[in-house]
Amino acid sequence: MADRKGHPETGEGGGFWNREFRGLLVLTGLLMLLGMGGVWLLVGNYCALRDREQLRAVAALLNSVLEKYPETSEEELVAILNGKAESDRGERLLGQYGMLLNREGIDISGADQILRRLQAGLFLWGAAFFCVLILVLVFYFRRRQREIEELCGYVRQVSRGNYNIDVTGNRDTELSSLKNELYKVTVLLKEQAAGAVKSRRALADAMADISHQLKTPLTSVRVLTDNLLENEGMEPDVRSRFLHEISGQLSGVTWLINALLRISRLDAGVVQMEVRSLALRALLEEVCSRLEFLSELRQVTLRLKMEENIRIFGDDGWLKEAFLNLVKNALEHSYSGGEVEIMAEENQVYTQVSIRDYGEGVDVEEQRHLFERFYRGKTAGKNSVGIGLALSKEIIGRQGGYISMESVRGKGTVFFVKFLKCH
Repeated sequence: MADRKGHPETGEGGGFWNREFRGLLVLTGLLMLLGMGGVWLLVGNYCALRDREQLRAVAALLNSVLEKYPETSEEELVAILNGKAESDRGERLLGQYGMLLNREGIDISGADQILRRLQAGLFLWGAAFFCVLILVLVFYFRRRQREIEELCGYVRQVSRGNYNIDVTGNRDTELSSLKNELYKVTVLLKEQAAGAVKSRRALADAMADISHQLKTPLTSVRVLTDNLLENEGMEPDVRSRFLHEISGQLSGVTWLINALLRISRLDAGVVQMEVRSLALRALLEEVCSRLEFLSELRQVTLRLKMEENIRIFGDDGWLKEAFLNLVKNALEHSYSGGEVEIMAEENQVYTQVSIRDYGEGVDVEEQRHLFERFYRGKTAGKNSVGIGLALSKEIIGRQGGYISMESVRGKGTVFFVKFLKCH
């Protein structure tokens, strides 16, 4: 519980009666005392100077009287100065020239009398102002301390993982900016916390998918290897078929590991894209040449339809990897005897590459998941691991491109890759 001297969680000097308030109060009091003392000294010095001038004037007057009327005795003059003689007429005469008599019988001017009264009243007004100032400061610091304690409460809630707080509705005070920044930080922390939870779940799902993708071919390899070891008299053609199957399974595992390494490097941000101007047709021709064997095996024709002068900016190696996965996917989902068309067009805004197949197509519900990692559609082959399209999307996105698709079940699929020229 907070007491008058401190707060257990906000630190020393909790409440409005803290070190800052005491320091400001002492500083204000010192400044007021210095100001009032300075004014007092100025007024006092001015009055003393006027008194000396008036005394010199009286002395000069007495000297003139004695010179003009030598028969006048000094005792009579002293009696006059001490107020023992009649002075009504003289007072009236002095009053015509702004000279008055105070209660002590000393002659002072009307201006001096005003200054002396001002000097006396200065302390009264100063004391009253100081009291009012103390009340204002107390009210101000109490209100500000409440706002600070409220902000401290918000910070403690955030530190405990509670991001459902509201610091809006600020008044126009010096703490408004702090409240707004705290709200921004709270929103950012909330998003980061949600992202961290999502990342942990995604990591767990990815590990499960990777384990499954590796477990299946490795189990198959182990079974085939055991059969080869146990059956030494196995027929040569069966042995050859088993060995080819083992080689294919290991090739799939190798491709999966390499793809995972590539995509993890992209996720970690350690890949440096070497962006330069590329001839699009030459790039896609090399992609098609790499897939020529698969094209012949699937009996699907690859057709490249584009002009020679189309150029894009990007990393040659990574773009080949992205287009290789897209064209390979189109070949694998095309019917035997069909074709895959690769076309390109450009305008002042973007360059677009389209990869069209006339295969079985993809259902609308599946299309939204097609670029997710390890997602395998209903028509995916047995060796598919569901990472090629996700890798292509990641690569193209890192180079300022966009990938989308259209598909109709039974009529085929087309992938669109756009590169904005502003990039």
